[in-house]
Amino acid sequence: MNFDLSSFLNYASNNPIAVGSLILLCIGGYLYVSKKNMPKSFPKSSLAKPGLVVLHGAGAASTVVNPSPYVLKLQTFMRMANIEFVHDLKNPVGRKRKMPWIELDEKDYCDSTFIMEFLTEKYNVKIDSHLSDEQRALARVVQKTIEENTVWAAIIYNRWIEDSGYFFEIMKSSWFLRKIFKMFVVPAVRKSMYGHGIGRHSAEEIQHITRGDLKAISDLLKDKQFFFGDQPTTIDACIFALLANVLRGLRKDSWPTVMVNKEFPNLVGHFERMKERVWPDWDQVVSQAGLKNNTT
Repeated sequence: MNFDLSSFLNYASNNPIAVGSLILLCIGGYLYVSKKNMPKSFPKSSLAKPGLVVLHGAGAASTVVNPSPYVLKLQTFMRMANIEFVHDLKNPVGRKRKMPWIELDEKDYCDSTFIMEFLTEKYNVKIDSHLSDEQRALARVVQKTIEENTVWAAIIYNRWIEDSGYFFEIMKSSWFLRKIFKMFVVPAVRKSMYGHGIGRHSAEEIQHITRGDLKAISDLLKDKQFFFGDQPTTIDACIFALLANVLRGLRKDSWPTVMVNKEFPNLVGHFERMKERVWPDWDQVVSQAGLKNNTT
């Protein structure tokens, strides 16, 4: 039986819903089978060698060194702690279906916070050693506020619900990838936001939530160089990852970016100091966005 392309195209033009549904069903089936067959651990990275941390997760965008606040937090922490690592962009999502994750000596570790706790113990990292119990508790509360609330309100909502087109621009995504993301990822993000709770609020209420979180962080920072004084600690990596994505990962005229620039100048200053101190190669990294592997 011969396949007549012209007949198929004619049928597709007359029955777009049926053909579109079939295509979506095939893609959905493929994704389901791929997920079911996903191994519990991933193949060893070609960059791996004994004692070397291999970071997996999103790569740089053309305006921000990493569009994932969680990957950027971990990258910044490892730079601050002088932990040597390489960034492999293959298999960006780990066995927990999250990023970042790392490989070290043929073992894999998931979740940015768990990874940082593990690395702190393994490499005897001292950047938080001078903090009191009260300061550590405050850092924990601020971190969880940022990662479980502010990121959702200030970044995820704007990036995926209000203006997903800009994210595709800075990631230099192909038109095909944009279509796939809009068909599958954006609805999934919307569903996750609703399950989280932030997606049940109006746009005005989400902005109100964002402003409250940012004001709290700003009031705690005051006029200090870093969150707990003249030297950055782990919480500064978390704050920096948030601010980097608000100030450089969204459109300049987006409401989160305008809000930070106009209302919280001390947060802008914190971002600039961390960028200068920990990411002196910022411009070089963003200019190389799109390369398959970055050694950091």
